Amino acid sequence: MYSKARQYGCSPLRPAFTLVELLVVMGVLALMSSMVLVGLASAAEQARVARTRGQIQKIHELLMTRWDDYRYRRVEPSKTGNVRDRQRARVDKIRELMRMEMPCRLEDIQYGSGTNGAVSGNEPALWNRYQRAVNTRAGGIGSWTTSFDDSECLYMILESIQDGETNGLDYFKASEIGDTDGDGMSEILDAWGTPIRFLRWAPGYAGVRSNLHRNDQPDPFDPLNVRDGKLTDSSGNYLHFPLYPLVVSAGPDQALDIVLRFTGSSAMKGTVVPSTNYPVPNNPYVSLASADATGSQLAGLQFGTEGDANGNGVDEYYDNISNHALVISGNAN
Repeated sequence: MYSKARQYGCSPLRPAFTLVELLVVMGVLALMSSMVLVGLASAAEQARVARTRGQIQKIHELLMTRWDDYRYRRVEPSKTGNVRDRQRARVDKIRELMRMEMPCRLEDIQYGSGTNGAVSGNEPALWNRYQRAVNTRAGGIGSWTTSFDDSECLYMILESIQDGETNGLDYFKASEIGDTDGDGMSEILDAWGTPIRFLRWAPGYAGVRSNLHRNDQPDPFDPLNVRDGKLTDSSGNYLHFPLYPLVVSAGPDQALDIVLRFTGSSAMKGTVVPSTNYPVPNNPYVSLASADATGSQLAGLQFGTEGDANGNGVDEYYDNISNHALVISGNAN
């Protein structure tokens, strides 16, 4: 016997979702999808951080092989003055070699050894190599921009380092090398595609943010403190404490907020400055004079100081990734 529904040609009634139920299910699926996407994005960001940490650790290890050699580097001894004068001359010569062989700005390559007379007329072979590289790739110093010149100097340093049969650049993939400012000079890029920055001397990068710069110890390159003649300040901190290269990535926000370069027309504190505002002699602990600061908030600071370096009113350095903060063998407190 047919039901009335079949009798009149209608399908029998079946259970179904209401519109409200469908909307609830779609909302739950959308929420779960967004949670998965957030989790994936977070995992991807952490992977970028880990990759950049690995890059910076490898760069640090490569640089330190050359850095440590300067402690025992032979230089032409001074034959004039007393013992202290001769020791001061040696410190200046070592720092002059460090400036030219481990440059961190274009002025390091622009000005040779005659700049302060420390090793006058005897530029090291590495400095001449960098000069040739700049001439070939950028078309000369005049065509080389200052946007990422520190990163580009780092690239050339790594290019000049041999680790056995391996060149320093062999540790980096092709995707980790680029020319972001288009001046013909290559940079090492972090996982966000931003150049990894470099400072040979960064006295401002001290304190809790650094496991390397300890102002309670003397400078191993100037153990007798012959450069300035005053060992500690009124608080007992060493005026010339150990300095190591700073290799740093701006991290996820790609904002560095570190003092990397001085600009202005006046001389820096305690120095005689040529037309490009380059400090002479090679004083790693030089500070900004007021007129050299890009904004009054930088006056009196040193290279590598973290703070509102870009003058936007916000400290953006907290997510930076540096070799000073990494746990590297021989680098922990």
